[in-house]
Amino acid sequence: MSDIPQLSRADIERLLTATGTAQQELFERARAARHEQCGDEVKLRGLIEISSFCQKKCDYCAMRAPNRDLDRYRMAADQILEIAAEIKRHNIKIAFLQAGQDPRHDEVIEEVIPVLKREMGFHVLLCLGERPKPVYQRWTELGADSYILKFEISDPDFYKQVIHVPIGPRLKALKDIHDAGMKVGTGNIVGLPGQTLKHLVDDIEYGISLRPDFISSAPFIPNEDTPFETDDNGPVDMTLNTMAIWRMVLGTPLIPTVSPLEKIRRGGQYEGLMAGANVMTINFTPADMRERYAIYSRERFVVSLEHAFKTVEKAGLKLAGPPVMHPEPLRPLPEGLGEPVGAGAVALPMASPGGAA
Repeated sequence: MSDIPQLSRADIERLLTATGTAQQELFERARAARHEQCGDEVKLRGLIEISSFCQKKCDYCAMRAPNRDLDRYRMAADQILEIAAEIKRHNIKIAFLQAGQDPRHDEVIEEVIPVLKREMGFHVLLCLGERPKPVYQRWTELGADSYILKFEISDPDFYKQVIHVPIGPRLKALKDIHDAGMKVGTGNIVGLPGQTLKHLVDDIEYGISLRPDFISSAPFIPNEDTPFETDDNGPVDMTLNTMAIWRMVLGTPLIPTVSPLEKIRRGGQYEGLMAGANVMTINFTPADMRERYAIYSRERFVVSLEHAFKTVEKAGLKLAGPPVMHPEPLRPLPEGLGEPVGAGAVALPMASPGGAA
């Protein structure tokens, strides 16, 4: 898109802090851009959280490597595919595999990608952290379609303060994913302790400069067993405004309305749709593992199909597909699958700068 609207930093700051009538006008412009560029359908993604191991030390996340109190797990290939069959049964077209940055799980990932793609017919979406370029190329060859790697924080100094590594490998990984042939998703966190308005304007500008295939913004949620556990929630309204600016300027990307919006404020995901979003993620991770996937907080909001149906209907939109609602619960999963790891297990060591960081 060479004709994307040009916003000055002053424009972005004004829209980012908009409230009341000004905010509603921003949302109206975002919805108009969505209607014109994407139509009025909301896509659903079926999420499987396949590993709670992570190499990184991000101050906001309880899956950070130094947290030795987290009861970690890795799913086996058979278990992932069993859950994927449930996603397919609901006629959801996108299988979304998410994990901490856990290269020791790559063998399993390589086993399931071709099955998900070629035998089950999914669009395969991955969110697995930083890897060397040949790994992204291999996953693309096996059938992966898209990859989410949020930049999280665009300011190099603030990034290093919170993430504890330089930002360079993260930005290189984004380019490597694109060069490998996958569609690229990215995004930021709003309301991190120490974050300034300038940081957020930087994030919005950087997101625009990437022109990604999908982009998201999530409000910060203080997580237990992290350095930020006593801090306040991030601002929902600034998160919604960030989403709306990206929709208005970029037009075409898929933009999810994320579960932390609902966690902080009832109806937050509906507000996300009204701010221009067009994706919702349904969590199919079994409850016993979901409780150990400490991405936001122990009491996170888990999006169900019923919630998605009601939210999309309230927004006056329609579901792509459409998915099928089954009243019965998910079939029991086979016992003994996966690789649970007890509390106190040591997480993976930090990778060398030449690989995942």
